[in-house]
Amino acid sequence: MTNLPREVQPPSALEQRVVSTLVAAGLVRRRREWPAWVAAAAVATVIVLGFGVTMFRPKHTLVHGNTYAVLLYEDSTYRPALAGHNGERVAELSRWADSLDAVGEFERAGRLVGPGPLGGLFIVRAADDAGAARIVASCPFRKWGGHIEVKRFDP
Repeated sequence: MTNLPREVQPPSALEQRVVSTLVAAGLVRRRREWPAWVAAAAVATVIVLGFGVTMFRPKHTLVHGNTYAVLLYEDSTYRPALAGHNGERVAELSRWADSLDAVGEFERAGRLVGPGPLGGLFIVRAADDAGAARIVASCPFRKWGGHIEVKRFDP
């Protein structure tokens, strides 16, 4: 092990003299301290702008027509995901719902809890029964077995 000299701190007066000399020579500027109200005003502006963008952002217009319930049954033909891979199925169904939402065909969805084979529900909008059938045909749930039923809401 070598004996290294320990670090010695210069006197604080020396630092002040060096900084004053550099400022006088125009090589550095002293840092300007901003008043607290400037920071508060900047934060308030960001919040107001963020709120305004959120409030006035155009929302998707729902398709004119009928509302349908898409019921997902996990019956005897359903093939469950391998252990640890259920999240992939949820992500795929979420992407499908996002694609419907982008064109105004999605209202809401959820997983149904309780006994029985009915495992999930999507509420969608379509111009007519043929449009609802097209939506159901694009559902990724179909490739995992089970069956899908679609029913029109009658107000």
